Amino acid sequence: MAATLPYTATERRPALAFRKSTLMALTAASLVGVETFSGALRYFLDMAGASALLYLPKVACLALFCLELLSARLSRGFWLALLSLLASSLLGMLHGASTSNAGFSLFIYSPLLFGMLCGAYLERQRHLMAWVIALCLLASMLGILLDKYTSVPWKGYSYNLGDTTLRGNQAWSAGGTDRLGGFARMSTTAAMMMAIYALYLTAFTRSRLFMGLLFASTLGAILLTTNKSTAAAFTCSLLLLPILRRPLLCRLLFLLVVGLGLALPVLSVLLDFDAHATTGDTMLSSFYDRLVNTWPLVIQAIDREGWGVLGAGFGMIGSSVALFPVYSANVPYVTDNTALYLWATLGIGGIVLYAALLPLLTGLAARRDWMSGALMTLTFCIALISWTTDVLEVPVAALFLGIAVSHLLSRASVPAFEQYLRELSRDPVFPAPRAL
Repeated sequence: MAATLPYTATERRPALAFRKSTLMALTAASLVGVETFSGALRYFLDMAGASALLYLPKVACLALFCLELLSARLSRGFWLALLSLLASSLLGMLHGASTSNAGFSLFIYSPLLFGMLCGAYLERQRHLMAWVIALCLLASMLGILLDKYTSVPWKGYSYNLGDTTLRGNQAWSAGGTDRLGGFARMSTTAAMMMAIYALYLTAFTRSRLFMGLLFASTLGAILLTTNKSTAAAFTCSLLLLPILRRPLLCRLLFLLVVGLGLALPVLSVLLDFDAHATTGDTMLSSFYDRLVNTWPLVIQAIDREGWGVLGAGFGMIGSSVALFPVYSANVPYVTDNTALYLWATLGIGGIVLYAALLPLLTGLAARRDWMSGALMTLTFCIALISWTTDVLEVPVAALFLGIAVSHLLSRASVPAFEQYLRELSRDPVFPAPRAL
């Protein structure tokens, strides 16, 4: 008598896919949660002697990316990109980087890689993701208020991991005003995360009243952090919403934003800006500091080493150099501009990679569903923030950029999945009142 299996092969596939998508969603949720509470968690976990637990979500992202890499059907372009990344790592080692530099850079980019390859699974669990994002947004706002009106113990805290001293939370001020970070490590990260969370949640509600309250409260919290670039980027992203049905105007805006992101570092070298403007307490003093000091220094260093075409190599720019110094080259590891960051790392290939934001934004804007619109607006916001920030080193921003890429590519290549998402979009997580 033959043994009877509890499920047929056809019945097992959906169950397996569900378990896999749930695992992916829980990993993404843990990453978002840890980054939202990163400053406070570093303090309390260090008190318990378990600081290394903070890195588990990124390790899980990297592990799931590698696991999915073994079974996913990938295009030749994707494999070519991975081979280029390997070649850039070898180039970085020739320039003086160690395997620790390359490995830590891969660890930093794990949310981006995870989002690109596993984003489709996250959309299958979009209700879970929506509630996690909503709770994290609320917690971020409460953290800002707590930081403003009380004295939190993790403010300015640093801790040791091995022989390295790491900053758990940055306490700093500008013009005598405290830069509030809430539960996060610093005000810049907190503001950026709140902007991304709010724009992502627009995919899950049809209520204009709810959206108005969401945007107003988020903008108010961002203003409390005194992060001007994120506040301006979030406001511009909201102004983009009414013109989404005008494709030509949208494309011109996308071209302007991506073009300026590339042009600003070049202008810092070609034009002579007033160095005295960097010493004041005006709203543009930090921007002038980048124009006068940061960007020209990075360009001069890369040009001096002769790395303008191929770049310094993977692992030679960014946080990996701060943790594992490379003494053979004097190159600033902070660029404060994502286009400059990619060019310094990958050379001309980095410029092409940054310019790929344009087809990404255009492709998402061409879709007519709520999720594409939400991902387009948050990508537009990230593109604006990238003018003055190395956004690829912000885990939440990198994760959602990867999800946006995955969403566009999967919808373009799998019509059945597109229909599945279209049907899901009719059932919002936060229902709208009928009057609206």
